Amino acid sequence: VPEDMTEPMAINLEFAKFLFDEKSAVFIDARDSEDYDLGHIENAVNIPFDYYEEYEEVIDSLDDTAVHVIYCSGEECSLSMDLADYLFNEMDFEKILIFEGGWPQWRDAEYP
Repeated sequence: VPEDMTEPMAINLEFAKFLFDEKSAVFIDARDSEDYDLGHIENAVNIPFDYYEEYEEVIDSLDDTAVHVIYCSGEECSLSMDLADYLFNEMDFEKILIFEGGWPQWRDAEYP
């Protein structure tokens, strides 16, 4: 992960799994809570982009210097990019990664 990021960076399934296994990133699910409840990456924090104002306490509890991996429902879904832009540009989070494959790719790989 680059030290000085100028924008959120896209990552693939292998790198997402590496960060998950190393416990070196916080995973954030940008989908709505109904989708999150149907299945999500183990220990992921749910911050639905469409309702992020209601999750200010959750956002404030996160370490803005840690690595955060944001995902949603895969390539056709822009919620992760929207939330990544918000956290990076508005909340000054330093290391934001976007897992483009999202929940479908993670689930299909049978990861936790």
